Amino acid sequence: MIRSLLTLLLYLLLCPLSYAENTDVSPIKAGPEKQQFSSVEERRLLLALQQERQNLIKEQESIKNRKKELKRIEDEVDKKLDQLEAARLQLKELLAEKDARELKRIRDLSKMYGKMSPEKAARIFGTLEQKLAIAILADMKTKAAAKLLNNMDRDKAAKLTTAFSSLE
Repeated sequence: MIRSLLTLLLYLLLCPLSYAENTDVSPIKAGPEKQQFSSVEERRLLLALQQERQNLIKEQESIKNRKKELKRIEDEVDKKLDQLEAARLQLKELLAEKDARELKRIRDLSKMYGKMSPEKAARIFGTLEQKLAIAILADMKTKAAAKLLNNMDRDKAAKLTTAFSSLE
């Protein structure tokens, strides 16, 4: 009895799982009800082993499906990352173009203010935002900037000079 039980256990353990995966028929052709068992314990062990095999098959199928889903999600994430990188590069280019246009406008403004009379330029300069005024001053010729600051209100000229000196 022990020998037949060990033989049965050995058979079930050595029988490849792929057999059970590819067919709906278990390794034992007749169901446990029809097969003759030498003991109740042998039948119980056989049923437990068959149940464990079915659980393993289901778990393998579940793992296979999860791997497929993870691969699909990984591909989607890679695609999104590529799209984000392309968008980042495009945004970088657009910002560079915007900065170039702003720099050109500031250069044009500095030329205009440089050609204006210092008194008129100083009156207008006093109303500009400090950041813009500093950018224009930075691009002006030194003599023109000095004449402009000389004709401005002392407090405003001092603030611009201080901000201009800490320009990076």
